[in-house]
Amino acid sequence: MWTPDWWWKTQASFPLLENGSTVVPVILGSDKTMLSTLSGDKSAWPVYLSIGNLSKAKRRSVKLNGLILIGLLPRYSNGPKTHTIKIAYQESMATMLRSLEELAKRGIKVLCADGRTRHAYSQIASFLADYPELVLI
Repeated sequence: MWTPDWWWKTQASFPLLENGSTVVPVILGSDKTMLSTLSGDKSAWPVYLSIGNLSKAKRRSVKLNGLILIGLLPRYSNGPKTHTIKIAYQESMATMLRSLEELAKRGIKVLCADGRTRHAYSQIASFLADYPELVLI
């Protein structure tokens, strides 16, 4: 996402991109977090979403809401087998991202910072996670 070649390839992959259209690169992230400080055995995988069109400073700013929580996946310490957890994780992620799939196909009109209205198409550009989350993909 940080190279001109990525942008050219991505824009070329959208046949409907016409003059005044843009790609909105979606950045997803997940990392295990503890939900309980008293017992210490309750944890989950929060899934966050941001867009690559924002600067790094705006994306990381708490006040500007550049990063939003889109879901919270439960984590099982001694529950079902790994294969079952992997399927549940993938299906949960697919459910959370279903609306992005529709935006990638049809796009949406957005008001840009320069005051012009453009047709924007979403594209998952990056998934940031630790090894335990990446194994479940």
